[in-house]
Parts: sequence; structure tokens; C-alpha cells
Amino acid sequence: MEDTTRRPQLSRRRLMGILAGGIAASAVGGVGIFTAQSGGNAAGPSPALATTSSSATATGSSPAVSAKVVDPVVRVQTDADTWYAWQWVNLTTGETYGSANAATQTNNTESMIKAWIGADYLAGIEASGQALSDADKTLITKMIKQSDNAAAQTLYLRRGGDEVIQRAIDECGLTGTTITETWWSKTQITALDATRMMREILRRAETSEPVRWLVDDLMRNVADDNAFGIAQVLAETDPQADPAVKNGWTDHAATGLWNLNCLAEWASTGTGDRIVLAILTRYPLDFGQAYGEKVCREVTSQLLAQLTSDL
Repeated sequence: MEDTTRRPQLSRRRLMGILAGGIAASAVGGVGIFTAQSGGNAAGPSPALATTSSSATATGSSPAVSAKVVDPVVRVQTDADTWYAWQWVNLTTGETYGSANAATQTNNTESMIKAWIGADYLAGIEASGQALSDADKTLITKMIKQSDNAAAQTLYLRRGGDEVIQRAIDECGLTGTTITETWWSKTQITALDATRMMREILRRAETSEPVRWLVDDLMRNVADDNAFGIAQVLAETDPQADPAVKNGWTDHAATGLWNLNCLAEWASTGTGDRIVLAILTRYPLDFGQAYGEKVCREVTSQLLAQLTSDL
């Protein structure tokens, strides 16, 4: 959904058997080796930066013993001046993988930040001791399921505007995210921070009925035209994937660029491991939305093939 917001008036099911075949495309642009703001092609693919965390999972239990550690390499066929970054987090084992630029280079959040706007608004309602009104439920539903910008703007302003984004930085532990004054959709975020934001929302959903509703009733049931990228791949490989999704996408005439992001959480069929994946991309306006959706699908498919192929 194109974001035109300006100034202040301005049941979980299972995922993933073996992904047969993966994606055979060779790389024109490398993974995460882009130095200009508008992107640019690299000479070749870059392996992921891999870490294995020993911290507790999002469910509060001790992480399972990790399976074999691999170094996934993503090779996506891209046209000139395409930038992308990705971060994969296994919430069950603590393993994380990311493109070389996942923690350092940013993209506009676009509508992806609406997941946090909703969670933050619900936190305010709970803290006040008030019940969630039908009117508020309608606004949050429109914001998440249809990615309604007016609903997002209303909720954002009610909770203090830029204070909403500052709370995301503080409460989700975001280290590469910056505020764009009075403009939630142009918050600058890294792929790593996008997964941190989702993890915090999921953590809250474990103890908060309203946030659980946000995740399980809304994010797992977004409108079909909102469920592109990661969700499309999961739907093709396992109809029971049921991912929690909040994507963001906007074409910007002022910059001549599309900014498009995919964010999802799901559980893996073979092991039950809970996965969070964020993919951010930016590319010339003329390529259209379908191009960015394809980048998200190909990154997802290649990561699934490498990180879940032994399930």
C-alpha cells in the first residue's frame, strides 16, 4: 500500500518440509554489499554473518541444542541499482543469520512499522486499565489487515507521534534504527532491528491477550494483497504455514525508488522451530512492486532450502 502520510496533521500451524529445488538463479547483485544509499550491484554473493545465541528463546524456555550450523549464501538475480538486506532468526535454537549489511544499512520501514504501532497502542490501553473499545479494535484491524494508513496515523498520533518510534527503539533494543521526524513510515530500520521488533511483539503476545489478538487474529490473516513475499513462498510449500505477516511497500516519486519490506514469523513443520525473517529492499521506481515481491520470494526460498533442507 502506498504511504502518503505527511506531517502530524499529518493457532499456530506448522511450516516447512524440504523446499525442493530452491531457486536456481545466479547472482548479478551480491548479498548486502551495497555502499550507496540507492544501492548498486556488487561483484558477487556474500555469505551470511552467522551467530548462535545462548540466550533464552522468545517463549522463555532454554534454547534447544542447535542442529548443524550452515553458512547460507543468497544469490538473487537482480537488476542494476537494487539494494537488499535480510535477517533470519530461529527463536527456538537461538541461531541467527543475516546478510553482510543486515545490522548496518537501513530502509524506510513503510507499513512494516504498523505492527509496532499496534502493539504500542495496545500497551497504552492495558497500562491505563481500560478495555479495548470497538472503535479502537476497528482501527487496529484496518491498520494491520488492510494496511490502512489513516488508521495508523490516528493511532500513532494518539500515542505521542515520534514517541511511538522512540519506544520501539528503547523497548525492542533497536541499535540501527532512527526516527524521521513526524513520519512513521520513513523510520530508518535495519533488517536485524526488524527481527528484534517482531521478537518483542511476539514476546508480549505470550502474556497479553490484546497483543495475542494482534498477532494471531490480525497478522495471520492479512488481506491477500498484503501477504506477498515470505507468505507466498510458505503458502506454496506448506498450506498450513500460517505466518504472522506485516509487510511494507511504497513507491517514492521524490527519490525515484521503491522501498519494499517483508516481515514474518512462522513455525517449522519438521522441528516446530519458530522462525522470524525480515527482508528489506530498495530499487528504481520503473521496476514496479512485483520486482520487489520477487526479491523477497527468492531470498525466502533460498534461505528455506539451506536452513530447513534437513527437516
